[in-house]
Amino acid sequence: MKLSRIIGVSLIAAMLAMLAPQAPASADGAASTRNIILGGAAAALIIINHNKQVHAHYAQDASNEAALAAQRNDAQAAYASEKKAYDNESALVSDLKREVAYQHDQVDQLRQQVAMMRPIGTSGGTPATNFVAQTTLVHPTPVGGEQQVAVTSYGWGTI
Repeated sequence: MKLSRIIGVSLIAAMLAMLAPQAPASADGAASTRNIILGGAAAALIIINHNKQVHAHYAQDASNEAALAAQRNDAQAAYASEKKAYDNESALVSDLKREVAYQHDQVDQLRQQVAMMRPIGTSGGTPATNFVAQTTLVHPTPVGGEQQVAVTSYGWGTI
């Protein structure tokens, strides 16, 4: 309650001070002109600074848009590059599949040729002849004995 009284009294004192007579203003022309010029310069400075901020904001927005456009273009270029790489890889896989199929056909043909080389009367399971010749090669030693050199020779037929 005391605070509201203090505020009320100070308002009444301020109103009474405004009613009191005031001394006439003694302004010469130089001070008035100076104040007008300084006020105009301050207003011009405020307007220039405001325009700088607005243009900086516009430049920042344009920069952000350019960065987004570049990022979008980079993404499109990356997609095109990846699609081209995928197409190249799929073409390579297709070529490799054809090569594997060709090699598989060749292996089947060779298996048929080997099967046809079996003598008549053998069953399809085990061949009558073995293409690994079992031999024992011996080498004479200086003392008159023999030394075994090889047990198995790999080749076509008997040595």
